[in-house]
Amino acid sequence: MPDAVPAVRGVHKPRRPQASPLLRLVSDHLQRLQTVNDDCLAREYGPWRPVVTQVADKFLACGVLDHGFARIRCEACTPEYLLAFSCKCRYF
Repeated sequence: MPDAVPAVRGVHKPRRPQASPLLRLVSDHLQRLQTVNDDCLAREYGPWRPVVTQVADKFLACGVLDHGFARIRCEACTPEYLLAFSCKCRYF
C-alpha cells in the first residue's frame, strides 16, 4: 500500500474588505448620516444611539490587517500567510 499523501485543500485567499462596496459606503457616509440624524430625524426617530457608532467602527476595522492579525504557517511545508482578525459582529 503506498504512503498516504495529505490532501491539498487549496490556497488561502484572504478577503479584501477595503474592496467591499458596503465598507466604502459606510466609511464615506457614516458621519453624514449621523449629522442628518441629529438635524432632521432625531425628533421622529430618537437620538443617535452610541451602539450604532460602535458597530460601524467594528465593521470598518473587521478583516483589515492594520487592526491586528495572526501569522499562520504550515509546519510541514512552511508556506505562511497573515490572517486578519475578525470583529465577530454578525449584526451589522
